[in-house]
Amino acid sequence: MKSDQKNCFLFSISDVKSFLNLNTAIPEVAFAGRSNVGKSSLINKLIYNKAARVSSKPGCTRQINFYTIHNSKIRIVDLPGYGYSIASKQDIAQYLKLIEHYLINRNNLQRVFLLIDARRGLKEIDEDFVFWLIQNQISFQLILTKIDKIGLDSLTLSLENIKKWMNSKGLLTYPTIAFSVYQKSGIKELRNEIAKLSGE
Repeated sequence: MKSDQKNCFLFSISDVKSFLNLNTAIPEVAFAGRSNVGKSSLINKLIYNKAARVSSKPGCTRQINFYTIHNSKIRIVDLPGYGYSIASKQDIAQYLKLIEHYLINRNNLQRVFLLIDARRGLKEIDEDFVFWLIQNQISFQLILTKIDKIGLDSLTLSLENIKKWMNSKGLLTYPTIAFSVYQKSGIKELRNEIAKLSGE
């Protein structure tokens, strides 16, 4: 477990036992999604910092990383990406077990923000994860990332497709946030959602 308050980075956890000594009084929101979906870039934008490592290679995050937003009363939690990864099968199995343990056992977890690449849309692996979250009664909200890489018509279609899929499955959730690091889109909406969850 590491600690570095200066850069808004708090600590990392790479094994289940470390959760035993972790304070559960502070509310947390977690960010999940396929490998290389843009989680680190989003978190860096969210915390006004470059504390989260950004890489073009999928599967670089192999532990759960905890951050804070300028002494906010809530923690930002970066979960390892799922799907294709450069990590070994053994490493993948280990961090998937870690993700599952965190999501099921953290009573202070307020919401999971599930990131979807706007260019790819909802894939079967994303849909399976949504159903798993629902089965385990975990609150979630979708974020469509990298919207600067598609046109307005494609973005509208992507949002409509997500809404249609949700409706077809009878799923109720919060509005999808369209996000871009470069266009600075969606960051205000995301911070507002997190502020509500922190009680600020």
